[in-house]
Amino acid sequence: MVSKKSCFCISFLSLVILLVVLSLSSYATETRVSSMGGVGFYIRDNSNVFYFPGVLSSYNNQVIAELRQKGNDDLYTVGAHLPFGTNAVAGVYLNRPLYLPTEAIADVAPHLELNRTITLAYGSKLANYDVGLMVSMAMDKWSEDDGENEEKESARYFNISAGISNQQYDLGVTLDLPSISWDYDEAERSWGGLGFGVNARYFMPKTDELTLVPLGIFYYGSATAESKSEFFDSETNYGMLDLALALGLNYQLNEKNLVVLALEAFGLSQETEDVKEGSETTEKYTTLPGIYLGLESQVKPWLVGRMGASQIYQTHTRKVKPADGESMEDSDYNTSFSVFFGIGINIGGFTLDASFNEGILFDGPHFISGISNNIANRISITYQF
Repeated sequence: MVSKKSCFCISFLSLVILLVVLSLSSYATETRVSSMGGVGFYIRDNSNVFYFPGVLSSYNNQVIAELRQKGNDDLYTVGAHLPFGTNAVAGVYLNRPLYLPTEAIADVAPHLELNRTITLAYGSKLANYDVGLMVSMAMDKWSEDDGENEEKESARYFNISAGISNQQYDLGVTLDLPSISWDYDEAERSWGGLGFGVNARYFMPKTDELTLVPLGIFYYGSATAESKSEFFDSETNYGMLDLALALGLNYQLNEKNLVVLALEAFGLSQETEDVKEGSETTEKYTTLPGIYLGLESQVKPWLVGRMGASQIYQTHTRKVKPADGESMEDSDYNTSFSVFFGIGINIGGFTLDASFNEGILFDGPHFISGISNNIANRISITYQF
């Protein structure tokens, strides 16, 4: 949904609203919805559980593997949704990545890598509603003792998300609590804050084939970075705001073909960096509008074809206000366009979704062109039992 290019340290608080463009059937995956142009918020699928935890109960008895980049285990995630009693589901996800700029940690604690989490989830049916709760954790630490003083670094991340859902609507809330610290002798550095977000969508059937899906996304975060020593003290405050208002159109052409059209009528991504007794920098991306189109077709009982596209119109504004003097501001306007292709293969209880590399269609396989092309850019595997 919201396209972002800036990367202040507060981006530490923004998790995978990557993971704000991700995501018909319970076999849905990140790869499936990304190959449909990023329309995952407008269809029901299991990759929505991180934004709407209440939907977890709808995707029981699954094991899911997300292989986001060839040969890079650090970007692989494996999760499972398992029955827990009569009307409940327990879930676990290993190695969910944290997408954050490395300088966010390196400026405070250069020896640490806080880049992945473990997530525990629980979902249950309650009267006419489904409720869900997710907890994510990550930590890293390092120390070195030179015989006189000990240098220590530590980083922690904690997130709790909750949601409530039914056939008409989904509502999810999330709270992020990250912190980083470093100390040596009488010097210390720290960075920490909190973030809060709300996601909401409503499915409005208009005809047997057409469903409207209004969507709202809100996220606000703040953090403070401090550095103290015998000779120097500094403080920088960070702020972050993400907002998106959109409308999706689900058009079920027939039992084998689905078309999804989404209009992000307004999107705002703003980050601020305010140095105490120094300059204040504000960087803002405004989307007016973003358009997303996705198609999914059941070609054969075992084969699904997908394609998608997105076109985003965006204004970027950067304003710097020095401690003394006049403010400086610059702005530019950008349009981006992307096309995606994908396939899904069903074999028994297994479903393999692949984001197809269209380059192989132009160059052909290696034995014809001499050019090495991966068949897929990313792969997801789901086992339904």
